[in-house]
Amino acid sequence: MPQVLALTQPDQFERYADFGAQVYQGNPCWAPPHREHLLDELHRRVPQAEYSDIQPFWIERDGAVAAVATAVIDRLYNEHWNEQVGHILLFEALPRRDEEAAELLRAVCGWFRDRGCRAARLGYLPGWQLPLTIDACDQVPTCFHGFNPPYYHNYVKNAGFYTERGCVEYRTQFTIELAAGYHDIVRRARHAGVLFRPWDFSRLESETTLFTTLTNDTFAGHWGMPPFPEPVLSTLTIGLRDALVPEFCWFAEVAGEPAGFVYSLPDLNQPEGGHGVLLIIGVREAYRGRGVNLGLAASSYLAMIDRGYRSASYTIVLDDNWPSRRTAEKLGCRIERNFVIYRRDLR
Repeated sequence: MPQVLALTQPDQFERYADFGAQVYQGNPCWAPPHREHLLDELHRRVPQAEYSDIQPFWIERDGAVAAVATAVIDRLYNEHWNEQVGHILLFEALPRRDEEAAELLRAVCGWFRDRGCRAARLGYLPGWQLPLTIDACDQVPTCFHGFNPPYYHNYVKNAGFYTERGCVEYRTQFTIELAAGYHDIVRRARHAGVLFRPWDFSRLESETTLFTTLTNDTFAGHWGMPPFPEPVLSTLTIGLRDALVPEFCWFAEVAGEPAGFVYSLPDLNQPEGGHGVLLIIGVREAYRGRGVNLGLAASSYLAMIDRGYRSASYTIVLDDNWPSRRTAEKLGCRIERNFVIYRRDLR
């Protein structure tokens, strides 16, 4: 009989961290997660542990692990949205383990229910994980995106989950014509009184403080986003200092006041280089509708072009986030990948 275990021992966390290699053995599209970071998450050594309940699980049959998942209750998220939602993250399962996968997910939902949660969301919590892919199972995922086989969707739905939201990733191939258009976008925004400046990496700590303030301000009403303490976002800045390109990240100011930001980086999943990732862009509500978002994105893309990059992503965008989708399209981007976020109501 399959048995679900709540993991507590370091050797169990080691087996969990290595389980993905068993699932994806020989798959050239799988981009392994950073093992030490994954172990830090399982050991509760990440900044989120201060305000989150974190419990890894697996299900085994005859001593062999069939599937793993981590339950996270983010108290800041639930306070911000006045919800009681638990997040199922880092789910992996072997093929032809329908019964075990469904049993594991149901057990995690029971763990949430015992702690007062009224719903479970699977595969999406910014700062932890981006959603499951629908149609990019034959491609290496973009940086910070995970990878999953198509059969995961059957496992999740067989456990009683339904589609809560869809998301997309946009991509563009840079051209001379697009570059000229980006220059024009920046000129028009500057003419309207918007100042753009790249992040100053000689004072990255203070830039991270501004990045945190702007992120929490601009995304306060964005579905599914938690508030971020500065130590969490510093993992994207100070923690990745050596991998970042300062000219890819920009702030916008209007009349001396911070108006918005863009955070972009090289696609770390493509070691050969040449592809950039626009991961986060935000504009304060008072400054929206002035082309600030377009100017920030265009500034980042122009810096990529100057470094010889051939293409870039604009990710990740909710299906119904039309302002962000229109921004991507005005930059010459088109949808290339689709993702899904799942939910199960707990009654």
